[in-house]
Amino acid sequence: MHSLGGILTLVESPSELEKELKKLAVQIHLKHYGKGPEEVWVKVHRNIVTFYCSKIITPLEDTLLRISGGREEVLRIREKIYAHIKPHLFLEVEKVSGCKVLSLAADICLETKSLHGSILFLQNIEKELS
Repeated sequence: MHSLGGILTLVESPSELEKELKKLAVQIHLKHYGKGPEEVWVKVHRNIVTFYCSKIITPLEDTLLRISGGREEVLRIREKIYAHIKPHLFLEVEKVSGCKVLSLAADICLETKSLHGSILFLQNIEKELS
């Protein structure tokens, strides 16, 4: 157990944080979309975490993408779900990292069926955990 910015965390190194955030990404996708990503890549650098999740599109979304107007519908639904889970997501990331999340930016690329983005933390977690 480690204290970072007054918040307790179970991780004690940047590599442990990366592993825990990968698990969290899979859990959130499974819970809210019914399908986890095929591969998750996470990297901690200073106070930023970057991530990439491959093959996140569900079979239903894949069908919608082949229908006229389906692309917009998939993006609309994904945005609605993200807005709904965002507060919970921030809390879960803060619990795992032990650090305050200032921002989380993510974008879906439907052409590659992937999600990529970054998380901005208040503290330099790479330095604090090393």
